[in-house]
Amino acid sequence: MSEHVGQSLMNPDQSGVRAVSCTEDNVDVLAVVKSHCDFLWLQHLTAAESDIQLHWCNSIPMAMDILRKRKFDMVLWEENQFDGDKDSFLRILSHHADAPVVALGPFAEERHARGLILAGAADYLCKSSLNAPLLVRALRRAWYRELFRLDFEMREQLDSLTGILDRARFYDRLHQAILRAERVKHRVGLIFVNVDEFRTVNQSLGYRAGDILIKMMAARLRQVLRRSDCLARVGGDEFAVILEDGQESFSLINVAKKMANVFEQAFVVNQHPVNLTASMGMAVFPESGDSADLLLRRANQAMFDAKKEHGVSYRFFNDRMNRELDMRLELETEFRQALRGDKLDLYYQPKIDVRSGEVVGMEALVRWPHPRLGVLTPAAFIAAAERSSLIIPMGYWVLERACRDLNMLQTMGYDDLVCAVNLSFRQFFDRRLSETVFRIIYNANIDTTKFEFELTESAMMFDRDYTLKCLKELTHLGLHFALDDFGTGYSSFTNLRNLPISTVKIDKSFIENVCTIAEDATLVSGMISLAHSLSMTVVAEGVEKPEQLEFLRQHNCDQAQGYWFARPLPFHEFCDFMQVAGDLRRLRKQ
Repeated sequence: MSEHVGQSLMNPDQSGVRAVSCTEDNVDVLAVVKSHCDFLWLQHLTAAESDIQLHWCNSIPMAMDILRKRKFDMVLWEENQFDGDKDSFLRILSHHADAPVVALGPFAEERHARGLILAGAADYLCKSSLNAPLLVRALRRAWYRELFRLDFEMREQLDSLTGILDRARFYDRLHQAILRAERVKHRVGLIFVNVDEFRTVNQSLGYRAGDILIKMMAARLRQVLRRSDCLARVGGDEFAVILEDGQESFSLINVAKKMANVFEQAFVVNQHPVNLTASMGMAVFPESGDSADLLLRRANQAMFDAKKEHGVSYRFFNDRMNRELDMRLELETEFRQALRGDKLDLYYQPKIDVRSGEVVGMEALVRWPHPRLGVLTPAAFIAAAERSSLIIPMGYWVLERACRDLNMLQTMGYDDLVCAVNLSFRQFFDRRLSETVFRIIYNANIDTTKFEFELTESAMMFDRDYTLKCLKELTHLGLHFALDDFGTGYSSFTNLRNLPISTVKIDKSFIENVCTIAEDATLVSGMISLAHSLSMTVVAEGVEKPEQLEFLRQHNCDQAQGYWFARPLPFHEFCDFMQVAGDLRRLRKQ
């Protein structure tokens, strides 16, 4: 058995602390005793126990300073070091150390020992009767009880699927890490990890396979991290890591690179290789934020910035992102106020029958007359609406306003117009979507066949079974559905075959060069033929030139919309447009 050498935390030249190295298998005990001879005696009593390491300090102020800077497994405290209320002091010491405290004193009475234990001591030892077996047994018993307590707490804090920390406990750990870093003027690094397009894995392989993948990812990430790094699962497909001892930002990058390597090799689930990528956002205390909430927000923002890149990527939060985040939050607040205050407008872009030139319908497009930024299109605020879930009430507001305007148009004699309204995929988060849509249209006394809902392919990616159920319910009520931006997604043809779609809208990116690029002309012609073979109506978006309209006419496209006919118009201007179109139609008939 190797000889045990005790260590002092006192420097004979100054009242300070020197770093002491220890292995993770050792039990580090801070002995707060006044006399160095007493410390040597305690050291002698534990000399046969190579895993118990005693460290000496001789004053309460020094002990408090040491405990602020370093974690010990246990404190051995000589009670005559404090002359005041020992019970209160013991509670403070135990809390400050975040470790069991074994008290050491001159009194042998059971009553005295019981009082200190009730105040929070793990045990009490009388110096006059102390020997090696008694001291070692007391230290080990206190240590094992602490291990049992920590193990129990840890099990309560773990994510049931992965065995790592859950979101709530992770937040507590981050908060505590920031408090420790504030005391010792260190940094805290945070890495936020989001697995890209994980929803498609659940949809294609099933949720059980998705759970297996999450467990495999957690295990791989744990292997590349140090034992001191804190890994947690903070969302369905999201992980986060706290690094407490990183002094420079490049250490975060090194960890991020190791984590990125986790995704280089395919995951094999049920004999199926699955290739995944991830986006990582990094933030550092105190530069990126001075609280757990702020650090999490900014790491999350950096993660979204990383998503703009292809493959596994990682980004730091920076001042530009900070400004963008502040602007985004301000915009979300203002948009919420505009929606609640009925400050939005609905514009309409006419749809024209390619053969006859008559107006057969219109698309309802929301606009936000911002008091400072002018009239904003959805490109400026729709992402904010979706992030804050305001897209759901906004969608119902659009439908109610469109019903009101369609009623007015019908009173003006325009009975045959069909109004198209966009549906965001997030509106399918509302499990009462079908019921609410029907109630709004029914209460407005509008024929349901006068409405068409435009869907993007992203709407099909969310809970496909529920989406299909909603579409079928609304179709049975007389509503029509169009697939927007047709040709830009990977699943267009599958959607045409399996969903109750009656119209496809060819994306303007194809129409733009239909007269100059042969490949685009071939694609558009093929899309029209395919849709017609499935008895679907075809609408071309973004028509801005007469030659584009002529091409569509030659290839039997049904309807068109775009600036060649009219830009999106406020309702009163759309009414004027309809009046002029009616006058022109009557003139042609004369």
